[in-house]
Amino acid sequence: MLGGKTAGPSGPGTVVGANVKLVGTLQDASDITIHGRIEGEVISSQGITISETAYIKGPVSAEIVTIAGKVRGSITATGRMEIQPTGKIFGSITSKDLSIKSGAIFVGKCTMPEGEKEEEEEKLPEKEPQKQTTYEVE
Repeated sequence: MLGGKTAGPSGPGTVVGANVKLVGTLQDASDITIHGRIEGEVISSQGITISETAYIKGPVSAEIVTIAGKVRGSITATGRMEIQPTGKIFGSITSKDLSIKSGAIFVGKCTMPEGEKEEEEEKLPEKEPQKQTTYEVE
């Protein structure tokens, strides 16, 4: 906040440096990039990027989430989520679109919203048997 003006959602966002340890809730309407350590909730209306040096212990929630570091907690991505080869997640994931790169570690449960699943099932011809598969990676 400079001169009484506040940055809107299109502002520069928040960057947590590699030598920073934050305990509590970090919330921003813009993008958040984390290089340090956070023990608590991380919330963004746009995107969250967790770099290779970052460690998060707590829930993460944003439209777009990219993980290259380590997260212990639940992650909710209302849009898409990508786990980079160096990413390590120990907790549940909820996302419409999920990409896990080779080398990444994911121990937990993944849930994808039901709305899209129901639409796809309606498009399938009735002759073909519908098979439901649930995946849990540990």
